[in-house]
Amino acid sequence: MTGRKKEALTQFHKKNILDTAEKLFSEKGIRQTTMDDIAKAADYSKSTIYVYFQSKDEIYNHIIYGHMCRLKDALAECIREAPDLEHRYFLICEKLSRFYEQYPLYFSSILGNIPVDDQALAGSEILRLLYDVGEDINDCILELFRQGIREGSLPSSIPVLPSAFTLWASLGSLIPMAYEKECYLIKRLNMDKTEFLQHGFRMLLRSLKEDC
Repeated sequence: MTGRKKEALTQFHKKNILDTAEKLFSEKGIRQTTMDDIAKAADYSKSTIYVYFQSKDEIYNHIIYGHMCRLKDALAECIREAPDLEHRYFLICEKLSRFYEQYPLYFSSILGNIPVDDQALAGSEILRLLYDVGEDINDCILELFRQGIREGSLPSSIPVLPSAFTLWASLGSLIPMAYEKECYLIKRLNMDKTEFLQHGFRMLLRSLKEDC
């Protein structure tokens, strides 16, 4: 078998394992899913699964990486295509909301903690990939601020890095709350999740535009 065919076969098996694992994670939960479950559902022996992935954590990290790459591409498109700060900002909010709606199981992991220890990153290819794509996502949010400053839509005095991280953290908390507590929001505020999110998004944008 040529090297190209061997690599194609490896990628085929990896994709099959990852697709199967993701389906099981959604159906049974991540903790409840075992390597035995994945092997049985994917129609591989358990030893074959370990040829491609060292652990369930590694499988999970590869799934997260795939979603992070798609999110990065979506955010980069918002930055590239939208004509001004407000359009870029609300497109990013929309993409994140849609992402949560489609992949609630992975949302917190994507916006959550990623190892930054140099030794850990050097010893794991997938952790390094996660770190790098996470930095690419951060760069998209930073570019939102940089373009806003260049266009005069944001004050030049705004501290870009802490403001970008604060915005990211705020969106990462606001969106899950709106989806998970919609019944309470309707009862207490007479607002559904979409109305509440639009209120929150507008409030965050107003705070960004204030002269720091």
